Amino acid sequence: MTAVMSKSATTNSKPASTSPSRSRILVDLSTSWRHRSSPPVGIIRCEHEVARHFLSESPENVIFGYFSDETQEYSQIPQETVIQMITNSASSGSSSTSGRDTPSEQNLDHDSSSAKSYAKTFMAGLLFANYMVGRTLGFNNWRLKGATRAKQYVADHHDEIDFDTLGRLAKFWTSGPTVDLKAPLAGLRMTLVHSAPPPGSLPVPMDTIRAILLPGVFWEGSKAKWLWKIKSQKNIQVSLLLFDLIPIVVRQFSESGAAQNFAACLHYLLWACDHFFCISDSTAYDLRRYADACGYPPIPVSKAQICRLGPARFVHEATSDLVEYPRIFGSQRIEPGRFVLFVSTIESRKNHDFAYHLWRRLALKHGAKLFPLVFAGKQGWDTESLMRKISQDPAIDGRHIVHFDNVSDDQLRWLYTNCAFTIFPSHYEGFGMTVAESLAFGKPCIASKGSSIEEAGQGLADHIDTLDGIGWIEAIEKYMFDKNSLETKIDQIKVSYKPYTWDEFTTPIVRHMLHTSDTTSINDFNIR
Repeated sequence: MTAVMSKSATTNSKPASTSPSRSRILVDLSTSWRHRSSPPVGIIRCEHEVARHFLSESPENVIFGYFSDETQEYSQIPQETVIQMITNSASSGSSSTSGRDTPSEQNLDHDSSSAKSYAKTFMAGLLFANYMVGRTLGFNNWRLKGATRAKQYVADHHDEIDFDTLGRLAKFWTSGPTVDLKAPLAGLRMTLVHSAPPPGSLPVPMDTIRAILLPGVFWEGSKAKWLWKIKSQKNIQVSLLLFDLIPIVVRQFSESGAAQNFAACLHYLLWACDHFFCISDSTAYDLRRYADACGYPPIPVSKAQICRLGPARFVHEATSDLVEYPRIFGSQRIEPGRFVLFVSTIESRKNHDFAYHLWRRLALKHGAKLFPLVFAGKQGWDTESLMRKISQDPAIDGRHIVHFDNVSDDQLRWLYTNCAFTIFPSHYEGFGMTVAESLAFGKPCIASKGSSIEEAGQGLADHIDTLDGIGWIEAIEKYMFDKNSLETKIDQIKVSYKPYTWDEFTTPIVRHMLHTSDTTSINDFNIR
């Protein structure tokens, strides 16, 4: 995308002088609000930690907000609600083995359908079809409006819609009966139910806002464009916490259309943002390189501040009795100290396919002596074929690879504490949190090379190119079958690893926002 704005778009947005009454910081917690009932992933953890620090240091100066594409405004999230949301996230999540439902899930599948309306289900199917037509034809406005209508309708009638029937309708409108939409539709239902602003919330009074911080997802909907406009109109400072440029740098690992949406949203923010907080040197480098390549104004080092992530808070809350923690549903298939852990959402970029082929080769070589590999993370997009291969592969035999889905913090703590070591063969990362968490628990990690993964490893992880499959197998066998090598590495990590703390991550962000100037010169943004 070009770095040039249309003249009409800019001349219609005249800056307003900064009022002395503008003293509040708006922190966007839209991502956390949408996913408040799901186990926290990396971005949500970061939002929570930033919110936690603001609440601790300067609660009177912050407003937490949720942006609605439908209303094109921010709604306030009360601070009490934010505190409850952060508290609840630590214990949220359930777990199951791949291909099996937990008892609670089984009960949900057999809920009474007496309250379901097939007329409303069929209408939801038609709205879904309308969205798919716009998407197929490449009409962006049609697609967005179609998605909004379907979203609002399902949110209004989710208790009356039969999602099994809607799934069958969705298959009809997509590519036939081979499409498995159970997981996407379950996620869709969760997203739609949680897409409304907090009950009874008031609009954020933008005339009181002097700075906006985006610590979460910015590449969905129209928020980025709205922020560019409000920046121009009200001369508000805008700062972005940038995790990575994955949909641009390695777009082959992104969902269809994601790269285009990401680039379009980043386009507006490259003009609107006064400051970027980057979670790694790699992310800051990618940002500056992309801005230079596309003709945006150069981003100086001072404007792309490095704020490295620390291991998730549950790591620091570990206790000495972790071996006695209740096991995860289905974890009778693994023995403490005799399994290998791979923590990540299952998606192509994380390279689970590579891990599968490694374990297939190891299973054929070592048989029952092989430690099982545990996938801990929800199943992401475009991985149905891989998971089907794993479940049907006689070499894996349903026991050499185990999958735990939607793992809570307590369960993840148990897995890290009781694994022998971890692997992380990801193609590309903004930081590589799994590496940092593994080392924080004193567990060796065999990880890939490149992007920010080696930053996270601090020279203590075993980094091997994923083109070197034999090297990976040899490293895995060394830690699996040579107890002295494993214990020596563990001792080295315990002595030398110095994890970044969450306070080290959030302090420069919060301090910068609190000391942001009350005025911004619109001339700094030579939008043309």
